[in-house]
Amino acid sequence: MPNELWMIYDKTGLDRNSTFVEMFAERGKPYNIDVKAVLDTEYLSLLKKGIQPCAVLVRAICPSINAEFEKWKIPVWNSSFVSGICNHKGKTREYLKDTVFCTPTVSCNSDKVNEILGCSAEEVRQYLLENMDFSSKFNEQEKKRICSAKDFVIKTADGHGGSEVYSFRNEAAKLKKVLRETDYVIQPMLPVGKESSDMRVYVLKDQIYAAILRHSDKDFRANFSRGGKVKVVFKDQIPQKEVEAILKKFSFGMAGIDFIFEEDGTPVLSEIEDVAGTRMLYRCCPELDIVADYMKEIQKMLFDK
Repeated sequence: MPNELWMIYDKTGLDRNSTFVEMFAERGKPYNIDVKAVLDTEYLSLLKKGIQPCAVLVRAICPSINAEFEKWKIPVWNSSFVSGICNHKGKTREYLKDTVFCTPTVSCNSDKVNEILGCSAEEVRQYLLENMDFSSKFNEQEKKRICSAKDFVIKTADGHGGSEVYSFRNEAAKLKKVLRETDYVIQPMLPVGKESSDMRVYVLKDQIYAAILRHSDKDFRANFSRGGKVKVVFKDQIPQKEVEAILKKFSFGMAGIDFIFEEDGTPVLSEIEDVAGTRMLYRCCPELDIVADYMKEIQKMLFDK
């Protein structure tokens, strides 16, 4: 009888990623692992009925789901610790601020954002300088980025895929209309030059798997899902020292580590995607199959004791 692995999604996420689930199901067959999509509204009732999987991949952004499976002693990736840190941009920066140079970040609630949207750029700058919990290692670089910033970025703390990211100077009115009650982060817009670019480094367990450069000459958001152009990155272009330092701070199943590259080439940690998508990886690197390789690692973690 096959072992059952659950992939947990919310309804919107499952509608968008049904093909991804099918890929996992196909790659699970050689290991006698039956992959099944389960909605975030249904998993708890299944557990209470005594129906349990051998392992779980949580593809919804909700650390409490990861924690629930941990409570039931069911292997889950990523862990609730990883999910809790990496699905909040402010917590990511706070946790790693003395490990690697991160985008200077101040977290606040929607009421404070609403207030800030009525401020001048200089008042926003002053707010960041007064409220930043500066790194003990990179504080001078952080202050320099804040003091020289020509614009500021306001994002929801748990957004991903370039969604809910706004320019203070150009999109304040737009943000004011859609402001919702959640945590936000405010950051200086970094000096990237004429073309915005960032790098997604895919990691599998404690190893660098591959990296993709995303760039846009039209938008400061270079995400693939927003029309950014993508290309594969050669190994010597990956900020290996920074990635390895981050890997020592987490225990990942699979994740995406995102760096912004400043005009002079300085890599700055932007965020870590706990539920990293793989579309651009398959487009740029058809010879790689991260889903198959992840399933192989899951098999090892579960059964090769």
